[in-house]
Amino acid sequence: MVSARDEEEKHLFHVLAVDDSHIDRKLLERLLTFSSYQVTCVDSGDKALEYLGLVDIHQQNECERSSPLSSPSSATISCESISTKSEVSKVNLIMTDYSMPGISGYDLLKRIKDSSWKDVPVVVMSSENVPSRINMCLEGGAEEFLLKPVKLSDVEKIHSNLISSTNYNPCEENAIAEIEKSNNTKREGSEIDKNCSNGNKRKAAAATSLDLSDRRPRVQELPVS
Repeated sequence: MVSARDEEEKHLFHVLAVDDSHIDRKLLERLLTFSSYQVTCVDSGDKALEYLGLVDIHQQNECERSSPLSSPSSATISCESISTKSEVSKVNLIMTDYSMPGISGYDLLKRIKDSSWKDVPVVVMSSENVPSRINMCLEGGAEEFLLKPVKLSDVEKIHSNLISSTNYNPCEENAIAEIEKSNNTKREGSEIDKNCSNGNKRKAAAATSLDLSDRRPRVQELPVS
């Protein structure tokens, strides 16, 4: 049974789906939406890079040159609007087809892993089961490699893996270690104080005993006549 917490976590997940096939793209969108994810779909690796704000200056210049001379600013606004959109929309997962015209899924994976989005998990999909291709993508940083058609169980598996990996927080572990170290130090200090206290008590008792012995009446020996 899916808990309310799981549903809430899914709603917070934003998936960027990349596929040049209209049918596959719609299927993936439907699966992700059914699983309560936020979904953004694009039909090429180029558009994915634009959405993520990874369009370099050369590509922006090409975009400007491709616009009509009568309205040179329109293409610039379009490119900038895509970058602005990527800045306000956090993407938690990228799912991309492997075989696409232009930028392939593997090329997109490499561009993402060499950018500020390198920590975002990337899942590569393909209708062809080619071991060398699968190994290349996994070694290139892909989180998973799925065979098409993608199923609902695949989406659920990805979510479980992502939650498991993001639950580990080294900062929290360090903080816990520091707290435990502090507690150990306090316990050691408490033991030292206790030992010192016991030692002081023994010294005090010895001093009191000595003091009492000094106070005992002394018998003065009279000289023998």
